[in-house]
Amino acid sequence: MTERKRLSDTDESSAKYNTTKKIKLIQTTLPVGTSKRPICKYGASCYRKHPDHLRDYQHPKTNQQEKEQEEDDDEDFSTTSVSEPSTSTKEASPAKQITASSNSTISLMELAELSEEKLLRHLYQMKFPSDLHEFWNFCSDLKKTNPREVLTNLLNLELVGPFEILDGALNTCKTLPNIHLHYRYYYDTPEFMTVIRTLDKRSQFHIGYYRDSPDELPVFLASNDSSVNNHFKICGDNIFAAVHSYARHHLKSSDKSDLKTFVSDLESYAKKHKFSLDETTPTITARKKKVNCTLLNSLGMVVPCENDIGYRPVPFTKGDKHPKLLYFSNIFCLLILDQFKKVCDKFCNDASEGQRQKAEDDLQHVITCIQFANDECDYGEGLEFGLNLFLYGSSKLHSRILTLLPLAYKLLHRDLYGQIITDHLASGRSNLIEDLNEITKNS
Repeated sequence: MTERKRLSDTDESSAKYNTTKKIKLIQTTLPVGTSKRPICKYGASCYRKHPDHLRDYQHPKTNQQEKEQEEDDDEDFSTTSVSEPSTSTKEASPAKQITASSNSTISLMELAELSEEKLLRHLYQMKFPSDLHEFWNFCSDLKKTNPREVLTNLLNLELVGPFEILDGALNTCKTLPNIHLHYRYYYDTPEFMTVIRTLDKRSQFHIGYYRDSPDELPVFLASNDSSVNNHFKICGDNIFAAVHSYARHHLKSSDKSDLKTFVSDLESYAKKHKFSLDETTPTITARKKKVNCTLLNSLGMVVPCENDIGYRPVPFTKGDKHPKLLYFSNIFCLLILDQFKKVCDKFCNDASEGQRQKAEDDLQHVITCIQFANDECDYGEGLEFGLNLFLYGSSKLHSRILTLLPLAYKLLHRDLYGQIITDHLASGRSNLIEDLNEITKNS
């Protein structure tokens, strides 16, 4: 039987650094017992500055980077502690203040001096696609005084999240906010980031980017109304396509001349800058082929798989502990979701103590199977089950979500998502946070 190896042991990180070019590793001040930490596969170019990630992985520096840092008279980064992580270049030094302990002083003034792209990257610890900046430029051309209100009179929508940062929202902040909780709605998993919301107080409709890993660019945008259900609808692979789809839908019931003009302007701008306005694109189609399973939000889940290792479906019958034979069956995925909802219904809502206990036993059985799956490197099973528990939408399942999802994200090297889901549940989840000053950074 072939020995199963962890995905982290089969990546290209070791090959990446085993080159003829001499690379010098800089020793850092670390807790006892961390000398055997694996090397981050992104090496010195890694931009993830979350303390958990820096604690778990080494980030070697090249000779050139070491020389550049030695020229910095202010600080010696060669012995930086984990609580104040070093950055790969002098230019990104303000990131150290962002990711440092909340007890340290954070200079918002220094953040304001960064370029738009670097500011967003430092705050969110993610890369942003070009369409976000181009759409901001498009809106700025249409309404120079307040670009975020371009969609207000036309579609009753508002640009939020990263657009607020581009509009100088940090200038009104007294402390650095927990940016990932900003406009995070009830059914938003960590993979989702809101960029547009409705101004209709009776609705919680919003549109946002969706990315499977924080290390990747978003694959598409999706929309959801959290006041209705947990269903998300894919609406293109860029913001122009998402807004165009929404505007075209409203044109069917409206003959506003200004809306028609806006749609025409948007189409021209998108064509000029080569952004597709189709709701389904080759990028979205390629991602669908990688989807491991169906989730309650209808968006599916993608985790890396190599030699049939990385994912196995969640077993809901006790005699079926490892249903690999049904891996490619869509019918099986739907049956699993239906069975999952029935078990959660009994556990959360059934009046019978006996039925609730039976449902709890079924949930615990799956969690036990997930522990075996993690031992055999099939980390996707825990992610699938944890996400579906979250999407089911009951606070009675939160303790189990916290048992599963942070660990699943950690094993998949998506540590940032583990922190986001923890913060989201800790914030009460049902309390939608709009004001940046109300979401102080967690300790």
